[in-house]
Amino acid sequence: MIQKISHVIMNIFFEMSTYGERAKNIYNPQDLTEHYRGELVYSTLDGVYIAANYSDISYTIEAYKYRSDRQHVGEYVDLLARIVEKYDLLSHDDIALVSVPMHWSRYMIRGFNHIDLLTSGLSYRLGIHKIKPIRAYWTHRQSKLSKMKRMKNREHAFVLRSGILPPKTVILIDDIISTGSTANSCAKILKSAGVEKVYGVFIASNQ
Repeated sequence: MIQKISHVIMNIFFEMSTYGERAKNIYNPQDLTEHYRGELVYSTLDGVYIAANYSDISYTIEAYKYRSDRQHVGEYVDLLARIVEKYDLLSHDDIALVSVPMHWSRYMIRGFNHIDLLTSGLSYRLGIHKIKPIRAYWTHRQSKLSKMKRMKNREHAFVLRSGILPPKTVILIDDIISTGSTANSCAKILKSAGVEKVYGVFIASNQ
């Protein structure tokens, strides 16, 4: 019963959003896997896919993250879904969605987890389940750091939760990828738990 009510609420929420008209104009799918393999010293990501140019969505994504402006959530979910479908990521067996985790202190400041909300919408849209196998330690904000400091900052930023059986394949969800250090750190933790493939899917890259 609770699950049915949740599905109804999610359906109403995403139908109320402008669910794709604007997204059609900013959709610019790119496979940046090789780029980030070159950028990262030890890359554990098996794929890096982005949906749009950062310059096209910078204002709205910042408003969403830091001012809880959720009017474009449906569009962001639509962009992520298009990437997953374009690159046929659902063809893999035993697959789940995983959000890049947020530390509880940032959740308290913002009042919501913007990535988890996107992942929930994507899970509903695509019909695949999401799991939370990793949690975050507190670190300095990545946006304030240089490239080298970002990589150092994320070396021990995440830890595996106990009692969660990971799937063979994970689609890792985040909003923006910069140096790739955050996603790479998550992928490293997931693979240490037995995940075979980790594909990072992002709304945009600001590199």
